[in-house]
Amino acid sequence: MSLRSSRVVLGSLLARRFQTVTTTITVAIAVGLLLTILSMRDATRQTLERGAGNMHLVVSAEPSPLVSVLNSVFHAGTPSRAMTWLQVMQLQRDPRVAFALPIQQGDSFEDYPVTAVQPAFFEQFSPDASYDPQRDGQDGRWLAAEGRLIQDRFEVVLGSLVAKESGLQLGDTILLTCGLAGGGFVHDGFSYEVVGVLEVSGTPHDRVIFSDLASGWIIHAQDKRDREAGGSADRVTEDDLSAADRLVTGVYLRGVVREGRQASAAIAELASELRRNPSITVASPASEIEALFRIVNRVDRLLIAVAFVVLVSGAVSTMLALYSSGQMRRREIATFRVLGASRGRIVRWVLAEAVILGATGAVVGVGMSVLGGLAVSWGLKVQLGLVVEPAVSLAAFGAVGAAAVVLAALAGVAPAVLAYRTPVAEHLRPLG
Repeated sequence: MSLRSSRVVLGSLLARRFQTVTTTITVAIAVGLLLTILSMRDATRQTLERGAGNMHLVVSAEPSPLVSVLNSVFHAGTPSRAMTWLQVMQLQRDPRVAFALPIQQGDSFEDYPVTAVQPAFFEQFSPDASYDPQRDGQDGRWLAAEGRLIQDRFEVVLGSLVAKESGLQLGDTILLTCGLAGGGFVHDGFSYEVVGVLEVSGTPHDRVIFSDLASGWIIHAQDKRDREAGGSADRVTEDDLSAADRLVTGVYLRGVVREGRQASAAIAELASELRRNPSITVASPASEIEALFRIVNRVDRLLIAVAFVVLVSGAVSTMLALYSSGQMRRREIATFRVLGASRGRIVRWVLAEAVILGATGAVVGVGMSVLGGLAVSWGLKVQLGLVVEPAVSLAAFGAVGAAAVVLAALAGVAPAVLAYRTPVAEHLRPLG
């Protein structure tokens, strides 16, 4: 397009600022909505897949496999049932098991869930799905970015997001609260020292505080005995713990694998055997995530259809704005024709206006999708406890942006035809 033509097109758009702005916003809303849905769907899926790390199964006493995965892996709620230490030891003794790592959930600090683990948790479990604790000298082991990992009782390490948001520092002490919703009973008889901050994993574990498992047994045993004594019972030590005190809410389990492989040939047989025990629930994080997304995809398709309808309505709005403008500018168009502008050039000007409106709306829509992603991310964190980093997918932006421009160009066809058919003599008659 020549410089003169560009000036004519931009001048026409600026002369109708209100219509130009409202049409651009309409297209931008549709683009932003589509991009938010597509990008957050991909980001959520990647986050959920990373959260399971290198485990193969989650064993718990939860009522369903999906609830087990959401609570044990994604820290979305408080587990309602517990497993005994004898059940944990039976899993650890199985020759088909590479690791069986017990966890205890249900406590919190401020809004952050607390998961009690043993030191072996950080040696064997990793958010990196390719990490194999049976092999030496490989990357992927979960390390402390500051301080060190848990080595003693009443120590905690912070997930990277907790350290960033809470303001806690190494050496600080904290008291844990019973429950995740806040306002629960505070275990004020025992304080924990912050000894480290974990590296960023990009998973829901980043918003978790990891404490020592034996310490978790002690504080809950103390509460139980205080209630039974009707006041303050003698201070509980680790030697005082009974089998009934040594409860866990879940076990991260990985089957033995061959060198260089991630899948375990024995895990299906082991899972089948475990599922015959009615007191436990066996869940495969990968399968449960896939099932969850099959449900979510139905809602996704509906939302995408609604967003596409909004995008089409934006194109209709573009057509009406340009058509209305064309009706009012027929005298101006006739003047351009007298000054030498061909019918083809007039058509190209109108189509160029439509394409500019579509392209501008697409660019503004990217900004809206970033805001939408932040809002959805905040909602997932508050409502479900999931940490999803919002990100605009370049592939989605390319597809949605191209669709917006093509629809806008199609919307410009009718106004272009109107401009093409504008009779010169009729619209150059003297006014009045």
